[in-house]
Amino acid sequence: MAHEKASRMVVFVGFLWVLQSVGRVAFAVVGTPAGMGQFLDAPISDATSIVLFVMFLFLGVFGLIAAFGLLTRRKWGFWNIMVISIATIAFDIWGLTIQFTAIIGFIVPAISILTLYPEKSKLLTTMR
Repeated sequence: MAHEKASRMVVFVGFLWVLQSVGRVAFAVVGTPAGMGQFLDAPISDATSIVLFVMFLFLGVFGLIAAFGLLTRRKWGFWNIMVISIATIAFDIWGLTIQFTAIIGFIVPAISILTLYPEKSKLLTTMR
């Protein structure tokens, strides 16, 4: 029963990361390096737009890789989810200085850390 619960939790978190990562990549593709400001209420500089583009692309691609690793029950997937969660939270803390809706970006990383990390020992013993 506990193994089944852990499996459902891994699939749920992996699914959330796929959704968030696809969304971040889509924002980067639609926004382009110079056009990320179109999604914001406040005007931003070209340099800030480029930073947003790079970070959305980076977090999206690496989030998909981490989700794949987690969903295929790899230990590196678990640890990558933790690292990308922390990186996403750090990026979105900076994002809050630009627009308050960046707080939405905290949801998936917080769920990931709060649900997976307490089960770390149990999960890692079932992963390759």
